[in-house]
Amino acid sequence: MIKKFLIAILSGVMVTSLVSCSPSNNEKADESQIAAKSSITQEQENSFIGEGEWATDYTREEVTALNEEITARMEEVCNFLGLEYIKEEKIKEENSESVNDKYIYFDNLNPEPNKIESMYYGFKTYGSNMAKGNLNLKIGLKLDLDQIKNEEKFDLKETSISNFSEAMTNDIERDYTEINEKIIDIVKNQNSDGTIETNLNGLVETITIKDEFLLYRLDSKMYDFKK
Repeated sequence: MIKKFLIAILSGVMVTSLVSCSPSNNEKADESQIAAKSSITQEQENSFIGEGEWATDYTREEVTALNEEITARMEEVCNFLGLEYIKEEKIKEENSESVNDKYIYFDNLNPEPNKIESMYYGFKTYGSNMAKGNLNLKIGLKLDLDQIKNEEKFDLKETSISNFSEAMTNDIERDYTEINEKIIDIVKNQNSDGTIETNLNGLVETITIKDEFLLYRLDSKMYDFKK
């Protein structure tokens, strides 16, 4: 169930077409509910934390160019790690609104400890006139709980999450010490729903730990494209 939970969040409404298994009708309904809850809502937009370069108002052309740069870096990481990925563009509907989603995605249904299970990076534009849009990175990682509990050791930098995170932020000099300490503390104290939220130069970084899985997200604000 935990793995289905992660896959549903990572792939959103794409989960039924991308995951190789064929869930029952009840499971599909549950996944749809989870996907809907994982979407960026107006309330989340209003609670966008922090300022920074990413919080600037950009035109659609500027965000499109930025997305192309990020996507190219994501593909470089996938190729470096030897990962097979899907690169697509789809038009779908979310909350009765047309959404154009350009994304890169892969999944690994049997990850080893400290290995990525799924990764999604995408650029979504909303409405028939595509007047707003956002950029999102979502990664699921299977944690090595024994190592964290027994050795008090975990380093996000040593996982592939850092490769994809840095591909989006273009910041390869980040110090992960504080984040690592918080992750270790959540696992040691058996906080089954521990969440860490950080501002990265205007991006919202969210790390959620549920049992043996870590869900990593980077979300831009919802850009109302300048005219």
